[in-house]
Amino acid sequence: MFPDNPTLIQPGPPLPSPQSLWSKPPTPLVLIHDGGGTVFSYYCLGELDRTVHGISNPHYDSGEPFPGGIPEMARQYVKYIKSVVPRGNLIIGGWSLGGLLSLEVASQLAQEENNGGINLLGIVMVDSVCPLSWRTGDAQRGILSVVKTGVAWGPHTKEETKKKVTRCFSESGRMVGEWELPTWQTTTISLFGRQEGEENKEIKPPPVILLRAVDRVAVPNSSEGVVSRVDVCRDDEHLGWDAYRPDLITKVVNIPGHHFNIFSDMDNLDVATEEIRKACLDLEGMHARRFFNWADDSPRQ
Repeated sequence: MFPDNPTLIQPGPPLPSPQSLWSKPPTPLVLIHDGGGTVFSYYCLGELDRTVHGISNPHYDSGEPFPGGIPEMARQYVKYIKSVVPRGNLIIGGWSLGGLLSLEVASQLAQEENNGGINLLGIVMVDSVCPLSWRTGDAQRGILSVVKTGVAWGPHTKEETKKKVTRCFSESGRMVGEWELPTWQTTTISLFGRQEGEENKEIKPPPVILLRAVDRVAVPNSSEGVVSRVDVCRDDEHLGWDAYRPDLITKVVNIPGHHFNIFSDMDNLDVATEEIRKACLDLEGMHARRFFNWADDSPRQ
């Protein structure tokens, strides 16, 4: 795999000169691996006009599981993120599992004092389906059967790579199936410990922009009503996330292709690059508007 984790995918544009008082560097973006454990797909992206780091599964080679599941994985990734962005503004995201892990990372950062020094502007999910959709009855959605479909291997893919990626997919499926999604609550503990009658304080998730593939994955030799696991909510604009939190998804952008060819089809890849780039700009704009609204509402001396 990669010698560094996180690995630098795009260095970004040159930093503004010290004389540019009103110019700030673009917010760095950290993209988290998909279910296969690698960040190869993110290297296919065109220029995103910002520094981009990728986090791959550190157990890709060893196959060692994460006994604590998604939360344990995210705790490790919070450390990875702080190694490259120790403080300041940040955007995170990822394709498929990467979007789910980003949500858990965001929740863990929110639990830290002052968000661990990180100002998380938002999350970019690339066709990440809410896992709650896999735990509800398929009949009520008109689905007769759900099947697992995977990536189509290239002609030069090594057998060792296939084995490791397949193993990562299997472990990811286990962890997602056991994952309890974040509750977005925190408790302020006084110096004397928690007092009787204190209640958990609800915190709000960061803005989430969802890039949603419009096509279904073709299921070989299937009949009507048989769909890929990634398509159980394909007709739902929010890919099932409203069942978790109706306020989670801030914006949806439809992109061409199906779940597994977003990064492998060149035309789809060009659109994905542009929409990820614009999503980051949108999150920066949302943050700027929140800041100015806060400043306008602040009491004057």
